[in-house]
Amino acid sequence: MNLINDFCLAVGILKGVQVLVVDNDRDSRELYAFLLEDLSANVITAGSVKEALETLSWFTPNIIVSEIRFLGESIYTLLNTLNAIEADNDKHIPIIVTSTSTTGTCDQIPDVDFEEYFLKPFDLDEFVSMIVNQVQENIAENFCTELLVAN
Repeated sequence: MNLINDFCLAVGILKGVQVLVVDNDRDSRELYAFLLEDLSANVITAGSVKEALETLSWFTPNIIVSEIRFLGESIYTLLNTLNAIEADNDKHIPIIVTSTSTTGTCDQIPDVDFEEYFLKPFDLDEFVSMIVNQVQENIAENFCTELLVAN
């Protein structure tokens, strides 16, 4: 299924979904935000782990898309904070990690639990499809709420 090019399927597909995009590459961050906002997601971006941690103090995402490598920062800090938020809310927040590294990145983080790993550059349709799959419950809840309000 080609979500991005199939306008009828893509419009509003991520309505009500809260996404935190964490990437130190501005172009990647802006591309993901533009794409996801075009599909009606509410997207907040962060250019560093520190900025992401500040954002998580006031924003609870349904999913996080994060680069795995940060100069002078550890993704473990972000993941530990995410684990604490999940424990407080009793709800799992899926994470999709991205990287430009072709060797060793996944092996370097064997104890990190993430839903998907994408090597940049990656297929945007596959990326959107993965996000939709991870937040289906949230999408269904929003759809049912809209139906009830409409009736």
